[in-house]
Amino acid sequence: MFLRNCWYVAAYDVELGQEPLARTILGEPVLLYRTEGGTVVALEDRCCHRNLPLSFGSVEGDAIRCGYHGLKFDASGACVEIPGQSQIPPGAKVRRYPLIERWNFLWIWLGDPARVDESLMPDWSYVDRANTATVVGNGGKPLHMKCNWELNNDNLMDLSHVFFVHRNTLGGAGFDRFPVKTERGERSVKMSRWNIDVAPTPIFAQYLNYTGNVDRWQITVAEAPTHCAVDAGFAPTGQANPDRESDRDRFIRFRPLITATPETESTSFMFYLHARNFAVEDEKLSARVMEDFRRVFYEDIAVMEAQQRNNQQDETNIDINADVPVLALRRLLRQMSAAEGNARPAA
Repeated sequence: MFLRNCWYVAAYDVELGQEPLARTILGEPVLLYRTEGGTVVALEDRCCHRNLPLSFGSVEGDAIRCGYHGLKFDASGACVEIPGQSQIPPGAKVRRYPLIERWNFLWIWLGDPARVDESLMPDWSYVDRANTATVVGNGGKPLHMKCNWELNNDNLMDLSHVFFVHRNTLGGAGFDRFPVKTERGERSVKMSRWNIDVAPTPIFAQYLNYTGNVDRWQITVAEAPTHCAVDAGFAPTGQANPDRESDRDRFIRFRPLITATPETESTSFMFYLHARNFAVEDEKLSARVMEDFRRVFYEDIAVMEAQQRNNQQDETNIDINADVPVLALRRLLRQMSAAEGNARPAA
């Protein structure tokens, strides 16, 4: 199941120069490149002559030249030159995809061009706020995952897994004493849990040399189809108001932004950023955060890839209380898929 009339992350901005970059997204071959002026371009990665991927070719100014017979395509996808002839046949073009550069990501729309809507992009503008340190995940390279993209949604909508999968970094104890709250939106689901008077998150306690009990929060807002904004942090016990989001800025707040772009039905790419409001000028800490959380996410990937292998057996599963936000998001995405019909638009 792929939703098409929505935005996905195609690449990190730092991945893209004037060399062609090939990436499969929603099962479709996509070519990405920058023009001489720096504009980002996304085209169907296929020459309309004999189907060689255009990514085998070379960028010339604002255009791409096929590496097989030399057909040249401009940034709109139109063929503008064929060696050895002056006339361009009708229909000599490839599809162009809308592409937007924002928040260190390149966002692509593979659905109906008539339905492109920037307002459907998640608002992750807080990575640009003053007094915020933003770390690009994995040095600006996506993590490849041999699993379906929805498993990443499931993983982030049930953060009770951190107490077992990431015991020494994000774990802790006492989470099972506090309920999960689920809030449903038109295109989103929010999961939240507040743990009162517990030990702080181990990895942040190490970063800050923090001791003593805290009130600790775990919040994920998942926006369709796969954009998960995690909000994790803690405050001295009794000092934070769970009902006032702005109150959390006064305390230790860490906000990973994570999205899983489908490559195929059984493989995907994880793109992520980290935003934090503490030690924002500490570049050594930023480097440590990148390395530490790369290891954390590889732990997640090992779990999800193992799930994928077993999921192919089509076994029956049970649900538990912590699955309420997971099931709410899956239900929302299936409703959206049914409304969309998963029709592939014409080129």
